[in-house]
Amino acid sequence: MRTLRAGSSGEDVVKVKQKLLSLGMYDPSIVELKTNRFGTDTQTAVRKFQAQHGLVADGIVGPLTYAALFHEEQPEVIVVPTSDITGFPHQIGATAARAIMNELASVSDLRRSIVLDALQFAYDPECPRPYPTSLYIRGGNLYNADLQPNVITIARIRSGAQRQPEYYDGGRQEMMELAVIANPLITGGDCSGGVVGLLRHAGVVKPKFDLAADGFAASSSYKHIEREQLSPGDLLHKNGHLGIYVGGGYAVEWMGGAYGCQLTKVDARRGWDFVRNRYVKPGAWTSFLHPKFY
Repeated sequence: MRTLRAGSSGEDVVKVKQKLLSLGMYDPSIVELKTNRFGTDTQTAVRKFQAQHGLVADGIVGPLTYAALFHEEQPEVIVVPTSDITGFPHQIGATAARAIMNELASVSDLRRSIVLDALQFAYDPECPRPYPTSLYIRGGNLYNADLQPNVITIARIRSGAQRQPEYYDGGRQEMMELAVIANPLITGGDCSGGVVGLLRHAGVVKPKFDLAADGFAASSSYKHIEREQLSPGDLLHKNGHLGIYVGGGYAVEWMGGAYGCQLTKVDARRGWDFVRNRYVKPGAWTSFLHPKFY
């Protein structure tokens, strides 16, 4: 499916409208249903649905919103929702959700939106599930230059495995393909590609902006700060790797092929290995970066 937003039109818009209507998301006075255009009434209905289902209420029907709307068409994926905070991504557990939201309350709307965007792709071990919420794809950006989510297919995984087998061996390719079967709308990117995509999507960089992990640490656009100065939306770096601080002592990072995108603790990093079904403890972050442009 394509991403739908205000101004879109077509049969897929009609399908979304019909689903929203059946779920009671529209005001009784709705007249927009007679067209195939995505207007303000549908945008309001989408936001209402997203808020009720723990999604970012941006009024845009992307992969996660589409999957929630038409969950009966998707293969079953085990999710244990534990966060009861309205508007917070539902696959994040209550412990992390409350800690993060406490810190988000004191930052700008822009930083908050970037963090909530990141969190909807993160796997929290407090809410076990069989596959990552977003895959680690070497060389991929979470949002493409057209600002559409980078949806991963089995064909793309197999192509990547042929070109760079070192990132797909040891059972990683098989796990990723099963994740796609479980969620055909799953996204992906590598560590810097996740951050690049989030910045693109927030509109704080140009749509074609791209930068490797070490490039962020070397760029004059990012001020090096101390751990205690971190604010939600700041970046975390170690040699060859990048993550984003989301508040409450937590980070979101596209950790690697066996891990996908994970919610981790800044001061005690560990990630769930979906191939070997065990925790790993990677090295500590070595630098902390404050973007000067937001």
